[in-house]
Amino acid sequence: MNWEILIPLFGIAMPVGIVWIIYDYDNRAKQQFHATLQKLIESGQELSPELLESVPGYKAGKKDKDDIRSGLITSGVGIGIALFGHFGVGEQPLFGIGLLVLSIGVGMLAYGIYSKNKKGDDLS
Repeated sequence: MNWEILIPLFGIAMPVGIVWIIYDYDNRAKQQFHATLQKLIESGQELSPELLESVPGYKAGKKDKDDIRSGLITSGVGIGIALFGHFGVGEQPLFGIGLLVLSIGVGMLAYGIYSKNKKGDDLS
């Protein structure tokens, strides 16, 4: 069997499969929430916030993005890619990609710290 053809095939199929699984899971949770909500409305039950929170699939509004957390995670991934490129496989392009991802993470981290400080100044 020709293994060289399987590597790109899995390289494309696996990310698509992962995205599809996540989308399908999220879609099922939404459908379950709406079906349960419809049954509660049809039964004439009062919809209190506590009752809504207990319904499976409930998501409390949109959470604020935590740019500091995202920046730290992205920086860590960038450092990992750069180290893997430098020490693991010895490839210069992979090292450069790692530094690029690290730079993006540092930018997100700086923005998160800046916006957090700015929100703190606005409240006082």
